Amino acid sequence: MSDIFLAVISGVLIFTLQKLISQLWISPLVKFKKCLARIEAFLNRYASLCYFKYGKNNGMADYDIKYFQKELRSMVSWMLVTYSILPKPEKWWLKKHYKINIRKAQTEMLTLVSVIGTMQGIENGKTRAEIAIENIAKHLNFSEIKYKMADIF
Repeated sequence: MSDIFLAVISGVLIFTLQKLISQLWISPLVKFKKCLARIEAFLNRYASLCYFKYGKNNGMADYDIKYFQKELRSMVSWMLVTYSILPKPEKWWLKKHYKINIRKAQTEMLTLVSVIGTMQGIENGKTRAEIAIENIAKHLNFSEIKYKMADIF
């Protein structure tokens, strides 16, 4: 009888421990990685807006610029939330091993929201929006974001 009791108790403990690890470590990490993937895909899709100015070209890109600004603000919030629920060792691992810097990425993303569609701050042939996109890719360890006109058209 005691062997059966020990087997049941150990099974329950293993199941509980597995569930805790899944809920407290694995699930937040999956959510965070999905969030980063969504941001990367979003930037790849709309990065060409760097070359448009709001109100020009008969308003051709105005809707896309407004949509981009709204969605990117939302994504910044979601990124911060999903990052904040990660366990501390995972945050450390992302920072040290993957070179992900959430605070700098957040700053660049919010800068991008404010300068997209303005053609502001042209330095070395690049607008401030292009520089922000490059910095976001660097801080979140993305592959290169394709935003050049030749790549799009």
